[in-house]
Amino acid sequence: SSSREDSVSAAAAVVQVQQRRHQQGKVTVKYDRKELRKRLVLEEWIVEQLGQLYGCEEEEMPEVEIDIDDLLDAANEEERALKLQETLVDCYKPTEEFIKELLTRIRGMRKLSPPQKKSI
Repeated sequence: SSSREDSVSAAAAVVQVQQRRHQQGKVTVKYDRKELRKRLVLEEWIVEQLGQLYGCEEEEMPEVEIDIDDLLDAANEEERALKLQETLVDCYKPTEEFIKELLTRIRGMRKLSPPQKKSI
């Protein structure tokens, strides 16, 4: 009887994995792939720049979180710049160029909020 239970639980595990894969597939379809790609490139650039600013590898970097959607929510460039300055307050190197470049790069980007269901 126990080998039958094992095969049943193994089958259930396979179904779960397939469901998870299916869900991941749906997520990428819901969002505009170009927008996701731009976001990924931007995030990689941010990590690289923070490494240079803090003079360390990603693993050694202090806990610095730059939330792009949060920046996009800001009313204007000045507010965005202030948020970034507050985030980078511990950085001993000048951050003005990084902030200016980041603000330029996010111009025209959209928030990645969950997409609205299209009404028929």
